[in-house]
Amino acid sequence: MKSILFGTIIFLILQFLLSSHAPIVTARRRQGERGSGEEKEPEKIDRCIEILRLKPGASQEEVTQAYKDLVNVWHPDRFANNQRLQKRAEQKLKEINAAYDYIRSFYRWK
Repeated sequence: MKSILFGTIIFLILQFLLSSHAPIVTARRRQGERGSGEEKEPEKIDRCIEILRLKPGASQEEVTQAYKDLVNVWHPDRFANNQRLQKRAEQKLKEINAAYDYIRSFYRWK
């Protein structure tokens, strides 16, 4: 009796897991997304806006200017005398670049 109950629970869990992933794959194919396969989620856009210290609805010029300002502040060459700060600046600059690239790809700017 326990084995039947256990098998039923496992079956239901597997059904749930398999059914929850299927709509995502079909939605991506329907929309024709290419590339890395990441979804363009509102949470990721919000995080990128936060990283670049922008207000929602910022124009292309505002995004570009915020990016340039942050690159000037966090460029690793500014910290050539301090290895610890230089490594931190490199990580921060990677985060800034990724946020800027994602926003540009999301809005498909030229």
